[in-house]
Amino acid sequence: MASTSPTAAKPGRPRDPGADARILRAVVDELAEVGIAGFRINSVAARAKVAKRTLYSRWPERDDLILAGLSTLSVQLEPPRTGSLAKDIRLLYETLAEALDSPRWLIGARCSFELPDHPELYATFHRDCIDQPLAVIEDALFDAQRRGELRADVDRSVAAESLAASIAMFSSHIARMRGVNAHEVRDRYLDVFLHGLCAKGERPGSD
Repeated sequence: MASTSPTAAKPGRPRDPGADARILRAVVDELAEVGIAGFRINSVAARAKVAKRTLYSRWPERDDLILAGLSTLSVQLEPPRTGSLAKDIRLLYETLAEALDSPRWLIGARCSFELPDHPELYATFHRDCIDQPLAVIEDALFDAQRRGELRADVDRSVAAESLAASIAMFSSHIARMRGVNAHEVRDRYLDVFLHGLCAKGERPGSD
């Protein structure tokens, strides 16, 4: 009796290498148009030109997909560690201002108003998009405090939140609307901010 070899399994359909990027763009477009409350998996699949099962194979839950899209809008700061408070703060300011000036960030800002109605989504968004940048700013302030550049009594948490809020207010987008030079606004603000933080004898921005 002739032996028969098992039939080789046919390879499955190859994974579309561009699908993830298309899906995440589609998620952001969907959020921009209808927000979190109106977000629909079917619509995202249609926008990305993929089957719904492709979405579920990557992000099993609707909230997972929303967070994946929002994460593409987040600012992942890195501690500058230049050895100078003025240089660190200037670099952090410029990175955040550039991100906040992006039209895509307005989508995240819009969704942030809806997020408190979705506690689990809000907790993750807050951690990745708010707490992470604030922690990096606090870290720069902590380093400056250890070097003696920063007053010992400065509340680093309050200072970090103040800087982040001010960047949002004085970002280049707002500056253009007011018809003023964004760099001049930045320099005037940082002069005031650093003078309020620096230890006696320190000259912010002099290095």
